[in-house]
Amino acid sequence: MRATGIVRRIDELGRIVVPKELRRSLRIHEGDSVEIYVDPKGSVVLKKYSPVAQLKDVASDMAESLSSSSGDVALICDRDTVVAASGPHKEELLGRRVGRAVEKAMVEKQALMVHFSGGGDASSILANEGPDSIAMISAAIAPIIADGDSVGAVIVGTTSNDSTVGDLEESLAITAAGYLARQVA
Repeated sequence: MRATGIVRRIDELGRIVVPKELRRSLRIHEGDSVEIYVDPKGSVVLKKYSPVAQLKDVASDMAESLSSSSGDVALICDRDTVVAASGPHKEELLGRRVGRAVEKAMVEKQALMVHFSGGGDASSILANEGPDSIAMISAAIAPIIADGDSVGAVIVGTTSNDSTVGDLEESLAITAAGYLARQVA
């Protein structure tokens, strides 16, 4: 991220206002947790906290299990990005931003089945990041709900126009989301 040149004063209670531009670019919303630490160079670092990203090893193992069980792509996401992936194209899917369908599942706190015929709409499962980006065509999306809040999602889906997901993939995503929610809590 480039420097913005914004200067803020600390008030008498030790508080500082994080500028709106930074909150928007980091996708930090009211009520989100942030992690504050000092890096080895002595700089104070403010980072959006992701309980799902803290479980990266568990999430990676879960994605591997889901992919081998379903034969499809399996993704574990926090509220913003894919933190673990397995299956075809996993390197290209890891780190991608979540799309509108995943955000909807997290906001509504309900599992969703989505199917697209391809093209531009397919980017609503994951944000489109370029003309050669891999698109999810069909997916089961289950939110990870910990302490009443959506902290991420599990996605089991396909990037192929030749197949779609069904009840099995939805059940796998819901079960995995429930397990991860217990690990976060």
